[in-house]
Amino acid sequence: MNYFTKEWYELMQRSSFHLLLEEESQAETFSEEYFQQLYKFKLNESNELRKEIAIFENEPYDKENSTKQFYEGFIYNQEHIKKNLPEKILKIIADVRVFVLDRASRNVINAVTQFCEENETTAKETIKEYGRYYSKSLKSFDKNMIENINFHDCNIVNIEPNKKSLILFLDSTGGFTDIDEIVFENYQIIKQDGSLANTWWLYDEIYKVNNKYEIHVLLQNENMDLIEFIISVENIDFKSNKKEED
Repeated sequence: MNYFTKEWYELMQRSSFHLLLEEESQAETFSEEYFQQLYKFKLNESNELRKEIAIFENEPYDKENSTKQFYEGFIYNQEHIKKNLPEKILKIIADVRVFVLDRASRNVINAVTQFCEENETTAKETIKEYGRYYSKSLKSFDKNMIENINFHDCNIVNIEPNKKSLILFLDSTGGFTDIDEIVFENYQIIKQDGSLANTWWLYDEIYKVNNKYEIHVLLQNENMDLIEFIISVENIDFKSNKKEED
């Protein structure tokens, strides 16, 4: 990947920490009592929401499971914050547990907002840079490529490699395309740092190199690990079983 790298994607994820934060004076100092009160409030709020969703979808509501999921998300978010916020900001957060529950002092909110906005600006500039490259390169791309490579949020459910082609089978339910099979013909894998099966297609880049196409794809698996996949091909065939069924 030249533009939409793992580092770029992680930068994107570090541009929204400030969105749900609410100012609270009690978050200025460490207080176990305040944390326990806030945790109970947020847990009840989450459980009530899950209960309403279950009723709306006519499904049974499991309070114990809902409580467990809230706790697991709470623990995951703590580690995520510790990993992604700079040390200088972490040092001014009185209790990261309270921060994860969307409460912070004004000083912390200001620092996090500035950090996030700077990340967002950098990430958006990368998108613009790729857009400029893509606009200049369009004339060298086949119309077939331009119209069909649009797999953001599609899930790769299976792969079928052989000597002459590599087939990716997609679940495009959450995506923006009807295509559910991509056939890479006369291919060479340049980079693949993880399994492609059961991954989500996040972003892609298209290049023309020595009369062949290079497709760069950033994927994410079920464990939230990022995978870079780069393949050189002579041709790509796009298939839609949905259209055939219609």
